[in-house]
Formats: sequence, C-alpha cells, structure tokens
Amino acid sequence: MTATVPPVTAEDVGRRVLKLIDSLRSAQDIAPEHIERVTGMRVEINDDDPNIYGFGGKLTEDWSYSLVSSPDRLGEKPTSLRFSFDDTNRERADRAPICTPDFEGYSKALTAAGFAATPMQTYPGSDAWYFKRGDIGVMAYAQGKSDPQVGPVCLSKLVISAYV
Repeated sequence: MTATVPPVTAEDVGRRVLKLIDSLRSAQDIAPEHIERVTGMRVEINDDDPNIYGFGGKLTEDWSYSLVSSPDRLGEKPTSLRFSFDDTNRERADRAPICTPDFEGYSKALTAAGFAATPMQTYPGSDAWYFKRGDIGVMAYAQGKSDPQVGPVCLSKLVISAYV
C-alpha cells in the first residue's frame, strides 16, 4: 500500500472518495486495504473491533472530514462506509471550503461512473439523492439549498453500501 500526503482541501478528499466509489464492485472492496490502495490515504483500524476503520482530518478551522466503515453489528464485516464533512464548531460555518466540488459535481461524477440517480424523500429544507450501479448504492445528502444569496449547494455526507 502506498499512502500519500493527506489531502488539504475538500476537493482533494472528495476526488479520492469518488475514485473509491467508482472502484467498488462488492462488499469485499470496502476492505481497508482496498480503500488505502485506491485513495492513497492511511486507514486507521479500531483496536477493539478491526471491522471499524477509516480516515479523517481537519480541513480548516471550522471543517473536518471522515470516511468510516459502518458494520451492521459489532464483530461483523462492514457492508457500508460513511463519508462526511463536519462543521467542527457547530455554528453554521461558511460552506465555501467544502463546496468544491459542489453537490451537483458529486452527482455528475456518480452518473458519469454509471450510477442511476433517483431523488430521495427527505424532510423540508433538505435534499438527498440515491445513486445505484449494480450492487453498489450511494445515498448523497446535501448541505444547503440552491439560493444565489446563500451560495451553492454543498455535499454533507455520502452513505456508500455494497449489497453483496
């Protein structure tokens, strides 16, 4: 495995995660070795449960990112990953540092990779889409709504699932 310098921008980490999603074909591809090989990011494994692993870091004073495995039960191999951008101050920080690519950029990248897109039912003021290709599904959640006064719609999180 060749680990590279951790990303310093949301654009870099986003492109790495999109590359990972494009490489997924089954639950076996959610393994830490595959994640490291495709993203170039060092994956840390939980000492108490080796099925919980991932990477993350700080992007700015107000924003961090993480990609973590999500097993259904302790001790079981995971079939999903969760990627998110998090406002570390919980004070509705300026979204500009996490908005490249914006939500539309993630959507276009997923559809270009062969994923079919379907809007998801969400609560008012929220936006989410479901993308599916073969046995891989991705739920994408937006942060913000389209409003030129406020700025572009940014990605909040992705839930990436393998169904076999």
